[in-house]
Amino acid sequence: MTEEEKGEQFAMKQPLYIPTLATAVAILLAACAAPAQPVQQAAPAQQKPKIKVGLVTDVGSLDDRSFNASAWEGVQRAVRDFGVEAKAIESKQPTDYIKNIQTFVNEGYDLIITVGFLMGDDTRKAAEMYPNQKFAIVDVGYFDENAPKNVMGLLFAEDQSGFLAGVVAGMMTKSNVVGGVYGLAIPPVCRFRKGYEAGVRFVNSNARILGVYQGPSDGTPFNNPQWGAARARDQMNEGADVIFSAGGTTGNGGLEEIAKTQGVLGIGVDQDQYFTLSDNVKKILLTSAMKRVDQSTYLAVKSVVEGDFKGGNRVFDITNDGIGLAPFHDLDSQVSNDVRNKVQEVIEGLKNGSIKTGLEGVADPCAN
Repeated sequence: MTEEEKGEQFAMKQPLYIPTLATAVAILLAACAAPAQPVQQAAPAQQKPKIKVGLVTDVGSLDDRSFNASAWEGVQRAVRDFGVEAKAIESKQPTDYIKNIQTFVNEGYDLIITVGFLMGDDTRKAAEMYPNQKFAIVDVGYFDENAPKNVMGLLFAEDQSGFLAGVVAGMMTKSNVVGGVYGLAIPPVCRFRKGYEAGVRFVNSNARILGVYQGPSDGTPFNNPQWGAARARDQMNEGADVIFSAGGTTGNGGLEEIAKTQGVLGIGVDQDQYFTLSDNVKKILLTSAMKRVDQSTYLAVKSVVEGDFKGGNRVFDITNDGIGLAPFHDLDSQVSNDVRNKVQEVIEGLKNGSIKTGLEGVADPCAN
């Protein structure tokens, strides 16, 4: 008998199995149940690409210890807080501006920040050429009806911080002569100078006020420390014992020159320059007329991160901590309570509008 025949014979001998009613019902229900679904494995989470931020400097270097440095510090703070990716390109000459902007456009950067009034025209051209590209520009606003809608203009009330510095200078001078060494006569610099001079007059109507702008033929704009040093020397020769230096590395040259002369004090600009200049300058640095360039670039990046970036002009002033006056640091013991109280009084007056700089609502502070 074959194995197949044995199997058939075995089957014929098995007793017939008749299920009970309960068992039959259970079998029927099991047969009608939905088939088991295969287990779905979760797809790996897609990591969002990092937001990329590019900063293009003006012709001053990234380590100018002033304007560009402050703008870059704000971007670096955004890197730490939001995990964005950032890169800076230094412009060596004005013809580099459009080329450097184009580099970031080509590399797909989400936000391109340009620094300074001198970049206003090239930034606008790029914004019009690439309407879907987000831009922010420090110290420039576009006010005409055709202003690009993809550019955030980061503006400051420089006249207010200049005014505060002038109050200090007008009260601290012993010779009754104060000076100012400035970069090019562009709106932000003009607001600094005119605010400073108004602050001096507010507390000392008898003071003699000296001031000079860097001209187009006076070397690289905002980056000629030798010229700044020479102009500070000129003013010290005329008796100035407090000098406001506002012009990037040009102004820094003036501060370095002041540090060589006994009894003359300097005032810095843009950021608290006590933390960025040499130890020699720290000893003569009375204060700095600050505008929070770092805060403006930080908030511009933040708006992209949070998805609420909007073009248009944004003003940083004394009411939103966009400007201020730096501490007196090493010279703190030389500043009387009268000076401190007057500064606080002026701060409150500027905030509530009872004290004016004279430049409120002025479109072109360099016009007169």
